Amino acid sequence: MNIRVLTIALVTLFTTSFAGNANAGEKKPALPAEIRYVGKVENSPVFELNIPSTGVKDDYVISVKDEYGNTLHAENIKADGFTKKFMLALEDNTEYTIQFVIHSKNTKRSVLYTINNNTRTTEEVVVSKR
Repeated sequence: MNIRVLTIALVTLFTTSFAGNANAGEKKPALPAEIRYVGKVENSPVFELNIPSTGVKDDYVISVKDEYGNTLHAENIKADGFTKKFMLALEDNTEYTIQFVIHSKNTKRSVLYTINNNTRTTEEVVVSKR
């Protein structure tokens, strides 16, 4: 009887040890947030951030940085999902790289969006014979 109990205990111990290690290597899923380009207002780009409702109020930290690490905008929002537009005052017709970082304090999940703007001028020359 004692050998049978000891065997069951060892099997249970090894089974739970392996089950814990299998989940240890998994990454946390990214925060469900979407950013899209809306257009321009007064020559400034406008982006829309959408965080869908999860049914639980969360505390979000949002920061917007340029390619040099300068913070262009930072705020905390407590909500159960929201939509917010950001108009960024950038120099007209310049190339830029912007990073949106959205972090949930409750779930400890984050997402990073990088936005690149490349301006190109196209010149077309047509020669035709009549």
